[in-house]
Amino acid sequence: MVPRFIKISGLFALLALGLTARSEAAEICNETSFIAEVAAGWAVEGGVAIEGWTRVRPGECETIAEEVDLTQEQPIFFYAKSSLAYLGGVREWRGTVPLCVDEADFEVVANTRCAALGLASRDFFVREGDDRERTVLAEPSDYGRRSGTAGIQRLLQSAGFPVNGVDGYEGSSTRRAISRFLETAGIGRDPSDAALIDALEARALERNASSGLILCNEADGDISAAVGYRTASIWQSRGWWRIHAGECARLIGNRLETAGGDDAPAYVYAERVSSSGRRAMTGGDTAFCLAPARFVAEERTDCAERGYSTARFRRVPAPQDGGVRVTVEENDFEGG
Repeated sequence: MVPRFIKISGLFALLALGLTARSEAAEICNETSFIAEVAAGWAVEGGVAIEGWTRVRPGECETIAEEVDLTQEQPIFFYAKSSLAYLGGVREWRGTVPLCVDEADFEVVANTRCAALGLASRDFFVREGDDRERTVLAEPSDYGRRSGTAGIQRLLQSAGFPVNGVDGYEGSSTRRAISRFLETAGIGRDPSDAALIDALEARALERNASSGLILCNEADGDISAAVGYRTASIWQSRGWWRIHAGECARLIGNRLETAGGDDAPAYVYAERVSSSGRRAMTGGDTAFCLAPARFVAEERTDCAERGYSTARFRRVPAPQDGGVRVTVEENDFEGG
C-alpha cells in the first residue's frame, strides 16, 4: 500500500502543526520513525515552482522553500514520502492539491499537466500564514523527541537486525542490535546518530533490493493492492497498499521460499482506483478474505461468516533468490 500517514480523507497519520516566531525560511521537522523525502511548491508567474527532494532524517529539521518570502501571504505546498529502505513500502504525507514531481531530484515550474512534462502527480498539503514557518511530520505513535531513536530502531529492523519493537526508547535490545550492525559493517564505535542512520539506510536498501514480494503498477492510474500468504501454519490476507502508476511497493519483506503442494508462496489481488470507482483484478484462482478498509484476515475460508467479503487472488511465480516481482497493467482489471 502505499500506506499514507496524514490524517486527511481517513488516512492514519497526523500532520502536527508547529508555530514559531517569524523566520526567514520555512522549516520542516521529521518526528516520525522514517527518513522522509520532501518536495515543496509555491506559486510563481507561469505556474507553480516545485522542487524536491529534501532528505530529512528522523528527529531532524531542514529549511525548505527558501525562495518564498514569508512576509507575503503566499501559501507553501508540501508532499513527503519515506525512503525506499523500508520493508512495508513507501509511506506518504499528503493532502489534496495535485502538483508535479519527478523520481530523482528536480526543480520545475509546472501547472497540473504533469504527464505532458513526463512527470508524476502527487497530492500536496497546504501551509498558510504563520503555519508556513514550521511544519512537523508525525505518526500516530507520536514519537516527538524520541523520533531519532525510533528511526534507528526501524532501520535496524529493515537492515536485518531485529529489535523488540519501535518505541523510541534505547533499551538493551536496541543497543545490542546497534553493536551487531557496527561490527558487521566495520564501523567504529559511537558514530553520530546521523552517520548511523545513513549507514543503516544504505544496508537496508542493499538488503531489500530484490527480497520478498514486490508489486509494480503499470496501469494508467492508482491501484490498491492486497496480499495473501502463509504465516507459520496459518494463511492470512492483508491490505491495502496504495501504489501510484509507474511505481512499485514491497508487499512482503521477508525472503520467499517455494511452497509445497499446489500452493504458491504468495498471492496478490488489486483494484484499479479512479474517480468513477474501483475495478477488480481479473484472473485470480484462489479465494481470500477482504475488508474495505485496512485489514488483516486470518484463514481464507468462511469469509462472509466472519464479516469479510471474498476475492480471487492471483498466485505469484516461484521466487528467485528469495524474491518475486509482479507487474499489473490496465488490462488486468475489469473493463480494462
